[in-house]
Amino acid sequence: MKKLWDILVLMLAINFLAAAGGVAWLYQTGKLDRKKVAAIKEMLFPPAQAPGPATQPAGPEGPAAPSQRLEELLAKRTGRSATEQVEFLRQTFDATAAQLDQRERVVGELERQVASGNRKLVEDRKGLDADRKRLAEQERLAERLAVDKGFQDTLTLYNTMPAKQVKSLFMTMDEQGAAEYLDAMQPRTAARIVKEFKTPEETERVKRVLDKMRHPPAVASAAGGPTTREGKE
Repeated sequence: MKKLWDILVLMLAINFLAAAGGVAWLYQTGKLDRKKVAAIKEMLFPPAQAPGPATQPAGPEGPAAPSQRLEELLAKRTGRSATEQVEFLRQTFDATAAQLDQRERVVGELERQVASGNRKLVEDRKGLDADRKRLAEQERLAERLAVDKGFQDTLTLYNTMPAKQVKSLFMTMDEQGAAEYLDAMQPRTAARIVKEFKTPEETERVKRVLDKMRHPPAVASAAGGPTTREGKE
């Protein structure tokens, strides 16, 4: 019976040490967080309570209590007394909790840095898009000004040329371009040029040009290019 009791007490001591080692292994593998470690600590080390009066004090020559036998076995196996073992485990849990706190602070700082970087990236992207849009607007404006100036310069030249020469130029020009120049001219100047279209081929061409003056294409107006209305203004 005594040997059986010794074996039982020894198994309890070994299980206690194995549990402590298991906690440390679970923490190292990341399967325990701070809350779980604190809960295990609460179960293993409940708050101390004031000791009550002993109802059956052990006699000086009575048999050793089970807790005393457990302390003796722990001392033999680990080289530490039960009190030292408890203190060692308490320190282990405290160190684990401190490491978890440090890890949480590091992760929190990294999360703040990532969030700040993402905000800056979004702001930089918005600024880049605004710069690209501004540059595109400037390029379109410069192109339109160049086209408008060229149109006005050419119109001034056509107004000073003889009507017959302008008619010859209109015969080689696309019909839409000729319609825009005719529409931008003074009515008398345009009438003199139209009278120069005499052959059947020329007459058919000028009819198409005049028809385009009455029905300008919507695409040309939407594109912002020189239109008959702008030419007059």
